Amino acid sequence: MSELNIVDTTYRDANASQWGEKMSTAMMYKIAPMMNHAGFKALDATAVSHFEYAVRYLKENPWERMRLLSKVITSAPLSMMMLGNSLSLFRYIGGPIIGTWLERMAANGIKRVQLMEASNIMEDLAETVRYARNVGIASVVALVYSHSEVHTDEYYAQKTRDAVKIKPDVIYFKDPGGLITPERTLTLIPEIQKNLNGIPLEFHSHCTTGLAPLCYLEALKLGVETFHTSISPLANGPSQPSTEGFLRNAHHLGYPSSMDWEALDAIEDHFTVIAKAEGLPVGRPVEYDLYQFEHQVPGGVISNLKRQLSQLGAEHRLDEILEETVQVRKDVGYPIMVTPFSQFVVTQASVNVIQGERYKTITDEIIKFALGQYGKQIKPVDGNLMDRIQGLPSTREFMNWERPRTSIEDIRREMGTGFTDEDLLLLVLVPEDDFKAMKAAGPINTVYSGAGKPLSAFIKELTRHKKAAFVRIQKEDFSLTLKKIRNCSPQKNM
Repeated sequence: MSELNIVDTTYRDANASQWGEKMSTAMMYKIAPMMNHAGFKALDATAVSHFEYAVRYLKENPWERMRLLSKVITSAPLSMMMLGNSLSLFRYIGGPIIGTWLERMAANGIKRVQLMEASNIMEDLAETVRYARNVGIASVVALVYSHSEVHTDEYYAQKTRDAVKIKPDVIYFKDPGGLITPERTLTLIPEIQKNLNGIPLEFHSHCTTGLAPLCYLEALKLGVETFHTSISPLANGPSQPSTEGFLRNAHHLGYPSSMDWEALDAIEDHFTVIAKAEGLPVGRPVEYDLYQFEHQVPGGVISNLKRQLSQLGAEHRLDEILEETVQVRKDVGYPIMVTPFSQFVVTQASVNVIQGERYKTITDEIIKFALGQYGKQIKPVDGNLMDRIQGLPSTREFMNWERPRTSIEDIRREMGTGFTDEDLLLLVLVPEDDFKAMKAAGPINTVYSGAGKPLSAFIKELTRHKKAAFVRIQKEDFSLTLKKIRNCSPQKNM
């Protein structure tokens, strides 16, 4: 029996799903030696959105973050996630600049890239796969899962064959909405496996409906060997299944693993302390949610929608918008509800509900989608809606749009000399003021202080570390040591 493997998502996908990408480099760096020791096959470490967040909100240089982590984590490749042919999820930045991006990624320690095309148009990923191969980065191409009348087992069998043609190193089943069920796993995974042509398969889902842990076990029994999981404080809910829970269940089914449990315990303790010190959520299993299969809105998008509705004083309209989302998705041909399409559909549904009339205003993104600027979709847009779109003045502005091909030299001509390639790639993603603020902040501080809570609360959490024998606090001429006394029974009065 083959040994199962884990791709850890704690730094990237779980961080985004549970903590809104708030994890700082110091939080990552402190536990990096244990991440190196745990026995992961790979670590999902970053994404373009994480680069943007690090610059704009943490004032950290994400290139420096990758250099720091890659010097400590050497036992498994660091991986990044990206939309296959563009640096931005919401505007097209593609062409030779992708080659420069991957070259700099390789130079800073990234050894594999997870590529997603939101409509599973595999030929759109071919150029990026070639760029990755040229710089020695392994390419991992996603089969993005969705639940609808058109996303059949044969659809995914064909998409697997299409993926094989572009010659990636790995193919992974990616279920961003947590929509796969154990029953569908039993029919779908064998169809994918028949068409892999020897390319390894990995399994990735989210716990949005509560079913992902069960689906992982079914996929394991079908012969899948590599799974994407997170350390438990950042697992479950909108995130991936927990590493610890999955390994325990797999062990009971007779599937071995060589993961280091002492390292996993230390990683769990570390992120539990951080969550409590910083007031960040700790992942919890969710109840089964049947409605998720209808609206299919990812958890992160729902969280943002709730915040935006609160600002408008319209929190009470959430259920109406989710109901309208179901109809809008059907009208535009059942796009897979993953970034950026989930945002497009939810935004249009929100406009329809707030304005009190369906498609009184049609967003630019829906117009571009209908015109095929995000690739040919599996089912055409509803005829009545398409007629309405065709009659809009703004539609004519988008009719002849073609994807621009951008190079790093183009950006340098625009921004001027004096910037490195890495600087220019960041300036493509963030406003110049944010870039300058990041530069002014100086080198990344790799020491995590746990300053989100008073010192007393932080000490209390430190004492809960399972492996800690003592805690020492040292500041100038003050020193405090707390020692753990094991197997100590109360003394009786004599």
